[in-house]
Amino acid sequence: MRQLYIDAALMSLMGLFVLAVIFYSASGGEQLGVVLLTSALSAVVFIFASLLIGYRRHTQRRMFSALLAFVLSLSVIVSVALTDWPLRITYAWSRASLDAVSERVRLGEHVITPLRVGLFNIQRAELSERGIVCLWTEPHPSGSTGFVQCSSDDVPFNLWSHTSLDEHWQFISED
Repeated sequence: MRQLYIDAALMSLMGLFVLAVIFYSASGGEQLGVVLLTSALSAVVFIFASLLIGYRRHTQRRMFSALLAFVLSLSVIVSVALTDWPLRITYAWSRASLDAVSERVRLGEHVITPLRVGLFNIQRAELSERGIVCLWTEPHPSGSTGFVQCSSDDVPFNLWSHTSLDEHWQFISED
């Protein structure tokens, strides 16, 4: 019976690591942060999977589920780093709300923040000097992070990272 607890604990922890990466990306985590988190958690998943496989081998039990848990966990974590799919999904779900708030900002309406816009918490909404709507999830004097409504061909910000979500919205982090 103790064998099941150790197996379940290790597999559950790997699942929690996967969920942590997905949540951080989906909530608009800064791109470098996503890459660093996925790198660290990939290493931790590798260690946990090694422990799980070693334990299964020691108890002379099948290793298929342990190998499957490792491959799936690592695949999901790496896919988040490479494609930002959780951010893209939450953006798609929130697109209509982002557009509605953008229109209000463009019309000069004062938008009271913090504001829940779709699945994101907007901390500051503004129209830049160049007429670009900025919906900042993490405003900061040295460089903000959030959504800007402009073409991916011309993103006139001092960029640290940039994820093009479609032809009208970009998710950026300023340097």
